[in-house]
Amino acid sequence: MFSAWIGQLVEARCCRKDSSGRLVFLPYGRRRAGYYLDSPSDYQKAKAFVAMYSAGSFLFQVLGSTSSLVIAIETSSDHHGSLASKLELTLIVYVISAFAFQWLPMLLLWRLYRELLPQLCSSLQELSPESMGNLQSIPNPMRRGALIVAFAALVVMGVVLVLVSRSHCMTPHPAPGFAQR
Repeated sequence: MFSAWIGQLVEARCCRKDSSGRLVFLPYGRRRAGYYLDSPSDYQKAKAFVAMYSAGSFLFQVLGSTSSLVIAIETSSDHHGSLASKLELTLIVYVISAFAFQWLPMLLLWRLYRELLPQLCSSLQELSPESMGNLQSIPNPMRRGALIVAFAALVVMGVVLVLVSRSHCMTPHPAPGFAQR
């Protein structure tokens, strides 16, 4: 299911058809240069390349944001103080861990993607600027299902995080200054 979803994401993200029906690869989006994918091997290379980038980016987003949130909740649950100081600490820890586990890896992945694109596109014929305005998206029947699955995954992740944070709030903490026996 994940590979089919990535395939649909790749189709929606980078492939369009021009007015003559030729497949066009848009590695940088609709506002930058496009390239014709005339042969099936060119199409497979472009699709595999974008699929690797999309899967890596998706994993960094999900795992990075989740781990950052868990680290921030764990850190603030051990902190004794007012609600404002707990929220401040949680926000600071979240930003630092999100930078380390999500944003920095995604930036490095984007730089790698951008550096490797010229090699991939060097053998492809560039689309003329006049043809860029006439591109049509390829219909995607799986898009609605993918959005429903993604929404359900976010809801489940939110419920799990709420349950984890509640279990930490209900755990009795000794008062400061008193030793446990």
